[in-house]
Amino acid sequence: MNIPAGTWTGGGITEQQFNDVLDRLERLYSADVQKLGDNLQIKRLWNDGTVNASAQRMGRTQVLNMYGGLARHKATNVEGFALVACHEYGHHNGGAPKGGGWFGNSWATNEGGADYYAGLKCLRRFFAEDDNAAILATTQLDPVAEAACTAQFPEENDRLICLRISMAGQSVANLFQDLRKETTAPTFGTPDKREVSRMNDAHPDTQCRLDTYFQGSLCVAKESEAVANEDYKVGSCYAPRDAVGTRPRCWFFPGK
Repeated sequence: MNIPAGTWTGGGITEQQFNDVLDRLERLYSADVQKLGDNLQIKRLWNDGTVNASAQRMGRTQVLNMYGGLARHKATNVEGFALVACHEYGHHNGGAPKGGGWFGNSWATNEGGADYYAGLKCLRRFFAEDDNAAILATTQLDPVAEAACTAQFPEENDRLICLRISMAGQSVANLFQDLRKETTAPTFGTPDKREVSRMNDAHPDTQCRLDTYFQGSLCVAKESEAVANEDYKVGSCYAPRDAVGTRPRCWFFPGK
């Protein structure tokens, strides 16, 4: 799909919102990337109508390609666009499991792992700067998401951020449903029950991706707890220790 600049789709975000999201991501994470010996480069391709985003490494530079076409899609809101940006950042910094990204590059956290990292770490830091109570006061919340976030997080700020992440996940899942021309809507109350027999490094199905964003948001590991490139358990939730907040088995295979 291609949505040229100047096209009204009945939704989407403005160029100012596009830049605001990327400004914040750059400000929040540039120092972390520099500590790794890398530089963060966000390519702001507002005039490109491509409904997509991508990550690539250029030497010691972590590149995020963010296209205006995706921002203009009718399903995209600020939360959803922030999630996509966090997903691409997660390819570079989301830790294990590796093996995803373009052409199976070994530097990249795989697709499901980048989804999980977005909800587990990146969006928590991103939304921590907002007045989430005010934002959510005018939002119709999903009852399944609201009940799960309330059960997991007794602290109000944590609960509100969990709910903002659920909004982001629903936005992006709705985007995938439209792009894939699927007739079944992804919802929090209909998780994907399938279990893979080996790791799926490619893009999971739409419902599976919504489940992954949501489980990342429900994990009680702190945002400040770093993830690791060698051990997926570090800084995250995992079975059998945790009953909630683990990487969904619809794409993740823990191995032995």
